[in-house]
Amino acid sequence: MKLKSVWALLTLILFVVGSYGLYLIIGMPIDQTDNLNTNTEIDISDLGISEDEALIFYSSSCPHCKTVTEYLNQNADNIKIPVRSLKIDDSKTDGDNIKLALAKVKECEVGENWGIPLMYHDGGCLMGDQPIIEYLSQLK
Repeated sequence: MKLKSVWALLTLILFVVGSYGLYLIIGMPIDQTDNLNTNTEIDISDLGISEDEALIFYSSSCPHCKTVTEYLNQNADNIKIPVRSLKIDDSKTDGDNIKLALAKVKECEVGENWGIPLMYHDGGCLMGDQPIIEYLSQLK
């Protein structure tokens, strides 16, 4: 009987840890995307974004995004292109940013396996903190 209790507890712990890990990877609960219109057509000029800006899409719960943000803060004077960070945490408050991110992923033909941090600049996309930091550091 004691063995069954231990297995039940271990199963519960694995479920909770796995669910939290999935939440961290995705960056938002899956049900929050239900309200998001799947139409990815969006005009960046409507958002006050210029064509020459590098766009960095991030989530506040993403540790790799925080690494990029720290790099941007420490090197703001040395980065030779305008950079705009766009939060994509919640479809209710960040819906336009999410649509824009999806449009840029589609434009770059990244496919379904994309993640954050995501940078779009000059028609191309980069994912991950190190590729983004390397790209920006080469522009110094």
